[in-house]
Amino acid sequence: MKNLDFYKYRYIIGGGLALAIIGVVVYLNRRRIKKLGSDVMEYTQNKVWDAVSERNIERLHPKVRDKAREFINKVEKELGIKLRATSTLRTYAEQDELYAQGRTKKGGIVTNAKGGQSNHNFGTALDVVPIVDGKADWKTSADTWSKIAKIGKAVGFDWGGDWKSFTDKPHFEMNFGNSLAQMRKKYESGQRDGDYIKLA
Repeated sequence: MKNLDFYKYRYIIGGGLALAIIGVVVYLNRRRIKKLGSDVMEYTQNKVWDAVSERNIERLHPKVRDKAREFINKVEKELGIKLRATSTLRTYAEQDELYAQGRTKKGGIVTNAKGGQSNHNFGTALDVVPIVDGKADWKTSADTWSKIAKIGKAVGFDWGGDWKSFTDKPHFEMNFGNSLAQMRKKYESGQRDGDYIKLA
C-alpha cells in the first residue's frame, strides 16, 4: 500500500514539475517577443513580420488581405527579403493628390492614374519595398524585383513591372476577373459588401 502511494505521488509531483517548466518557457518566450519591439511581430501564418505592413494590409479588400500576407511571407522565406507594404487603399481624393504631383504640384510624376483609375482606389492593390538595414531600399535591382515578382504572380497578383506604358515595379494588384472600369462602376453604383465593392 505504501509503495502504491509513493508511485501515485511521484506522478503527481512529476506532472506538476512539467507544468511549471512549460509555464516558465511560455513566460520567457513572451518576454523575448516583447523585446523585439512593436514594429516586429512574431511570425505566424496569418501575420507578416512588420506591424506597419500589417496595418496597411488590413486596409485592403478582405479578399486580398491573406494573399498579400502569403506573398510577403513567401518572399521572406524563399528569398530572405523583408517586404513592407507601403501603400494599399487610397481614396479618389488621395489618388488625385498623387496624380497632381509632377504636374500641378512639386515633385516627380509617380502615377498616371486619377481618382477611380487605380486598383488602389478599390483596395485591390498594394505597393511594396524591400527593407534593408531598417530602411526602405527603393534602388532594388531589376533582378531582385523579378524574383519578388515571380512569387507575387505565383500567389495570384498582376505585377506593375510588366506594364509597357508606365513600369511600376513595387506595384502588385488583383482584379478577380473584373476590369478597372467594372470595379469603378461597382464602386460608384454602390455594389458593396460593407465598405468594399463586391468581387466574385
